[in-house]
Order: sequence, then structure tokens, then C-alpha cells
Amino acid sequence: MANKRGKGEGSIKRIKSGQWRGLLMDGYTDEGKRNMVSFSAPTKAEVMQQIRQYWIEKENHIHIDRKILFKDWAEEWYDDMKGQVEESTYSGYRYTLNILEEYFGKMKLVDIIPLDINKFYRKMMDDYSESYIRKFRTMLIQIFDFADDNGLISRNPARHSMSIKGSKFNQNTKDAFNDNELSILMKELPEDMLGNSIRLMLGTGMRTQELLALTKDDIAPDGSTIRINKAVKTVNGISKLGPPKNKRSNRIIPVPDKYIPYALYVREHGSQPFLWTLSYKRALCGVGTFRRKYKRVLAKIEGVRLLNPHCCRHTYITRLQAKGVPMETIARLAGHGKIETTDVYLHTSLDTLAKAVEKLNDAEEGDVA
Repeated sequence: MANKRGKGEGSIKRIKSGQWRGLLMDGYTDEGKRNMVSFSAPTKAEVMQQIRQYWIEKENHIHIDRKILFKDWAEEWYDDMKGQVEESTYSGYRYTLNILEEYFGKMKLVDIIPLDINKFYRKMMDDYSESYIRKFRTMLIQIFDFADDNGLISRNPARHSMSIKGSKFNQNTKDAFNDNELSILMKELPEDMLGNSIRLMLGTGMRTQELLALTKDDIAPDGSTIRINKAVKTVNGISKLGPPKNKRSNRIIPVPDKYIPYALYVREHGSQPFLWTLSYKRALCGVGTFRRKYKRVLAKIEGVRLLNPHCCRHTYITRLQAKGVPMETIARLAGHGKIETTDVYLHTSLDTLAKAVEKLNDAEEGDVA
């Protein structure tokens, strides 16, 4: 039998499924029928909280549609984002959004609480890196902010979910290979286009997207420098050529002497028109294709963690930091878009940059031979 509540609290009862259901009357419909609003939750306390929240939202003129599902609203957000971000970024959102919709899709938007989101993060820890789970969190915040801005919720549950930083994950996309791993990689990677491209990434800090966009003319004939002025981007599953990540990513990277042989190998053995053109269909090599090749070759090398390709870039930056290269110089070499320094470093000469990377040639215990 239903438990009668005080005025405005409706009635609450336990149903056959074990769930608790609350029912209240909120005025009348346009047809003159009673407007009945229902709530459900695993416990009676949660139902009571939902009812109280309902009246708070009503008093604050928040127009909640309690029937709208997460998936439907997420698609509204996705459509609204079109034109606000780059085409490749918008296309990239689709993969992340599909995962969110698979988990939260059938849940009512207003019923999702921080605990639900925390459970999602923990479930994803087995399959995704800390960096990618931060992407989930960022997208959830944006979706719920969009709902809040449109008066559909009174509070953003994603903003109150657990912090991702510092959590324990299977892999860390911002990790770097240590000196021993670097030495093993330099010795054990195959002497082919893939192996020498990985070596070159370790010695220049190039992004994968930048490597895949290189042409023969982008590498100096003597292998001493590499020009970065374009990048491969994925749009709706198709690899396309576009600009680098940001304006500062347009740069010339001096190649350390130890890594010049790898630059020359890639220059001479690469395809046309791009060094990483897929020869069987004369198309750009996609980032996903390269990552799969990279993963297969690293899996065969003992004593090296299976870090992702971006960790080659982080290894480069970490080694420069360890050898005392100023951060503003490292930022110029890496093509970072956000740095809090004066504009003076933007005019750092190529000679200065070349001297900086020479430090990677200094022989130290544990360094590559």
C-alpha cells in the first residue's frame, strides 16, 4: 500500500521490481486531467530527494523535461557544436560520443547523478587511458552545461564527478620512455620505414599527424632539419591534409646528429607524394593505421612498455628538460600552442635551436649509442 506523504510530497511505494516509485500531482493538463509526475529509484530516500528537487526546480522556473533521454540530448549538443570547432575535431567527437551514448543513452538526462558518472569512469579504466577518460569527462561537462543553459537541469553532475588526475590507470599517455627503454628501442627497432620513423619521432618530438604529412622536400637533403607546415587529420574516418595543430606548430626542427641517418633513410625510402602514402591506393596514411603498425612492432620488443606514439614526443621533451634546455626553447621546438612567456622566444634563431638539440648528442650513462 502506498505511503501517503505530506503536501507536495505525493505518495511513495515499492514496486515488484524492487525499485521505489513516487507519484505526485502537479496541477492539471490543458485537457483538464490531473498532471501526474512519477519518479523511481533504488531507495525510498532517493525518490524523496527527486521529489524535493522537482519542486525546487519548479520554483526556480527550470523547465525540465523528465522524459528526455541522455542520447537524445547528446545528439542535440553534437548538432549545436557543428561549425563551432574544426571539421576534424567535430568528426573526432563522434567516437567519444558513441561510447557515452552506449553507456548513458537510455538514462533520463535529469536522473544522472555524479555517482553514475564515477561508475562509468571506473568501468572505462580497463580499456582507456587517463588522457582519454579526461576527454569523456570534458564532453560530459559540455553536454550537461548545454542542458543547464537551456533550463533542463538544475545542476551539472559531471562537474561534481571524480577528478581524473592522479587516478591509477593501466597506461598513461603522457608517460615517457626511460633511458634504458630508449636504448633498447634504438637498437631493436627494425631498420625499415616504420622503425626509423619511430626513431625519428624520438629524436625530433614530431606529432604522429606531422610525421604522416611529410614529403621528401620537407626533410633537408643532408637530413639536418625537418620542416613542419601541415598535418594529417581524420574527418569522418577519412584521412585529410590540413594545417598543423596551431600557428606555433609551423616550425623547422633541427635534427640531432645521432638521428640524421634516420631522417635520411625516411627521406630516401618514403613513398610519393607523401613519405607515408599508402602505396596500394595512393592515399594518406591515417593516424589509426600508423598506431596499429607502431603497436605491433613495439609488442615484439622485450623490456619496453607499450606506450602510445605520443609518448615518443613526451620522451623528446623530457630529455631536453633533463639536459637543462630552457622551457621557452623546448616550446619552440615542440610547437606548443600555449606558453606563458614573453614573445621574445618566438624569435629564437635556428642556430640557437640547433645548439639546444645538440645536447641530445652528449654521451651520458644510459644514453643511446
